[in-house]
Formats: sequence, structure tokens, C-alpha cells
Amino acid sequence: MVNQGRQGDRIEVILAVSGGPDSIYLLNLSRQKVRGLLVAHYNHGARGRESEADQRFLARLCKDWGLSMEVGKVQPKVTVFPPTGRKGRVPPRFEKKARETRYAFLKDLLVRHKAQKILVAHTADDQVETVLMRVLEGAGITGLKGIPRVTDERVERPLLGTWRKEILEYLKRHKIPYRVDKSNFDTRFERNWIRHVLIPLLEKRYGRSLKKRIYSLGERFRELDIFIDQTAHNWLENNNIFYTNSNKSGLPHSDGSDTEAIRIPRKAYANLPSLLRIRILQVLCFEHLGTAPNERLLASMDKLIVSGKASARLNVGRGATLRCRYGEAILSPSGKREKTAAGAWWPAQTGMGKSGQGPGGKEPGRKIRKKTGTPEPAVRMEGPGIYRWDAGGPYYDDVPPGSLRAFQWKEQGKIAPGRVRRLAEGERCAAFDKEMVASPLSVRPLRAGDRIRPFGLDAYKKVKEILIDRKVPREERWGRPIVCDASGTILWIPGVVRSAHASVTRKTRRAIVLRADIPGEPPDE
Repeated sequence: MVNQGRQGDRIEVILAVSGGPDSIYLLNLSRQKVRGLLVAHYNHGARGRESEADQRFLARLCKDWGLSMEVGKVQPKVTVFPPTGRKGRVPPRFEKKARETRYAFLKDLLVRHKAQKILVAHTADDQVETVLMRVLEGAGITGLKGIPRVTDERVERPLLGTWRKEILEYLKRHKIPYRVDKSNFDTRFERNWIRHVLIPLLEKRYGRSLKKRIYSLGERFRELDIFIDQTAHNWLENNNIFYTNSNKSGLPHSDGSDTEAIRIPRKAYANLPSLLRIRILQVLCFEHLGTAPNERLLASMDKLIVSGKASARLNVGRGATLRCRYGEAILSPSGKREKTAAGAWWPAQTGMGKSGQGPGGKEPGRKIRKKTGTPEPAVRMEGPGIYRWDAGGPYYDDVPPGSLRAFQWKEQGKIAPGRVRRLAEGERCAAFDKEMVASPLSVRPLRAGDRIRPFGLDAYKKVKEILIDRKVPREERWGRPIVCDASGTILWIPGVVRSAHASVTRKTRRAIVLRADIPGEPPDE
């Protein structure tokens, strides 16, 4: 049965009450204004008889005021704290654990009664103490703003602008009883030490208005935090950092990432203030990876993006990785990098190794041992037509756009010089003199150690050097499809370069035009 508040109203608001002056003050104000109020008291039992007396006091008060009350209770391992000034040890992390159990109790009531919110009686004094604690801990702007007025978990703190002195005067004037928790004077607790030792010392040195100045400082940090957060979100939206499934050449990315991967333009990012850069990383981790990075990890991520070398990488937790490319950094969720995207240049069976390495998992440029087992894929092209690269064989029109990689072979007569120059750029199309090409042609994966004579040069060059010069990321270098003639000479590396072999000239009578065909996308011509 759902508990009812005064006047039989359904429970709408959960009010956390300890029995101290702050919570009793909020309870007195709320009972006059809030309908459907439920008093929630959590008895930690840490002070023995005094804890039981607090519960009995609050039960009598709620009965007198006609309010419903629910109590949460735990039997602690240590039932009584030694009095202040005597030898004794406070249980490790007691404050943190007590807070967690208390809020768990309140949230359970919120769900069970289907209430709208939880009210907590933190005051302006609590805010000042929190800001000072965060300063001493070395917190950033988010921490220095202090206690939030409202949280995503529907917790509200309506007294954050009210000072404890005002509360005590009000209770005394209206003769409203409350309990005094003696453990609040125990300076072995950090907050109590700040309240009863540090703040009086600071006030003695800097005047009675010290607390108001610290409170105002926290409010300014709150406004600054909101501004930085909005600026970070705007930067992420304006720079289109989220994966769009295509690169500058119009071809899909081949790093195995999917739509959840995040691409950060390194130059634009590096030009931002360090404070904004860190907030951008926090937003990405919180909202897209579901992680809460600490300051050390954020600093490492920032350093990698700003000054990391190409192919540098960092694990950021829960399997997610941040890795550098020449002009961008890629933040990938767990497991995304190892998958082959539907728009990949090469299929999974091409022998791509782990961590973006070459065939067989070997580092590109190192000696590769003879492979055994499944042979590397190859597609034989006998003449004009369309040849599937992902599995070889004929081309099917019913394959969804963007999910198929194919090569198209066309033949034609003389080609205009301007068009020849465009085709010679070697992006998605390339043209060759048919009489100078040894048929049949074939398509195979690019391997470490391959060499090519680039168009316009008279000497062969290592493909690895060309890829590095073109700033092709390491994970995209090896395993991509290349076109060879019958002798094994590399004619074309789509998206990178075509060879100088069988170039089309004014004397060419018939040309072979090859296109890396992507269904659903317009041709380069």
C-alpha cells in the first residue's frame, strides 16, 4: 500500500530529514507548501543510543504535524564513535559509504512511491565548505562550482542560498525543536575540520564576509562551467567530428570503424584553450563512451591528440581506444576498431592482422614469413565487365548500395587529354593503353614490400614510402585491393596512385578504363 501524506495526498515529494536544524527548517517550510510529502529518515546507527533518540524524536514530530514517515536502518560494524578528543578510529571511508547508502534509500523511495523529486537540506554554509574542500583537493572548474542545486537524479536542494545562522534564528524564534548531532563537532571528519577549524581561522584573518565571498566564487564557477560545457558541445557540432562513412576521396574509410567512431580534427582541436579541450574530451567520454576519465587520463588523451605521432594510440577504458592519424584523431568505442565496416575497401578475409598491422599481424615493412592455410583472396579479370572484390565472381544488382566493392572494366577508343589527366590522378578511375597491358588482369591485396613506378616517374618506389608521403594511416596501408597485370606488375593502387606503366597517349588506339565501383555513388567522371 502506498503511504499517503497529510490530507490523504499521494506521495509526490520525498524529503530527507536527519533531525538537525537544517532539515527540520526545510520540513517546516515544506509541510506548509508541498502536498503529498513523505519524510524519509535514515538511521546509520553509528552513535548508538543517540541515533535511536533522533529517530524517536522525528517520529513524534511527524505524528504531531500529521506527516507520513519512512525509516531506513542499517546495523553498522562500529556502533559508537569515540567522543571528540579521545583516542579512537573512524571507520575507513565512513562518510562516503554513509552518503551512498542514504541516497540509495532515498532513490528507492522515489521509485517505489513514483514521486517527482527528492528534497535535501544543504545550505549556503555547506556550499562554502564544499568549495573549500574542492580547492584543497585540487579540483577543476566543475568541482569548484560546489553542490548542484538540481541533479539528473531528481534531487533538489532549495536551501543552498540560505545561511545556517538564519535557520537557527528562525527555529529559535518559532520555538521549533531539533536535534544536535555531536559527531558534527568531531574534527577527524574533513568537513567538520573545515567548518570548525579552517573557516574560523580564515574569518579571523580576512573578515566575517569571507564565507559570502567564497559562496559568490562558487556561483561564478557554476556560470563558467555552464558556458564551457555549451561551448564544447557547439564545437563538436560545428566541426562535424562524428563519423560520416566517407573520406575526402569519396571512398569509405578502411580502418574498420563504424558510425560510432569519432574523428577529431587535430589542428582545430590544438588551437583551442586547454580548458576547453579537456571539457570536449570529458563530453565525448561521458556521453559517447559511458566512461568517467580521471585527470591523468584526460591529460594523456589531450597530449596524444595535440602532439602525438602518427599511429600513436591510447586505451581509454572499457575497450575504447584513441589513436592518431596524420590530420585527425579517432576515438573508437569498445571493439569497433577490429570490425570491418560495410564500406571497407577490403573484406575481412584479406589477412589483415591485429592493431592495423599488415598481413599475418606483422608490422608493415618487416620481413613477412611464408603464410600457410587460407590463401589470400584474388580476383581474375578476363575482360570488360564488373568484378566483385569482396568475394570475387559476378556482380549482382540486388546488393544494397555501399555494401559492395567492385571493379568495373570498360574499353573505349581515344580519350581526350583533359580526361586522361583526370583519370591519371588515380583516385577512383584509371586508364591504360590496352596494347601495352598483359592480360588477364587481377586484383589482390596490397602487401608490405610491394613496389610501383608511379605515374610521372622513371624509377620504382616502395609502396610504403608512397603511403607515408600521402599520409595514409598505418591501419589503412596494407590489405587494400590493387590491380596487377598478367606479369604481376602493379598497375593501380585505387585511392592512392596509378603506375606509369601502359600510360594513355595520343597514339593510344584503344584504352582500358578501370573504376573502383561503389554502387549507389556517382562516378568520378
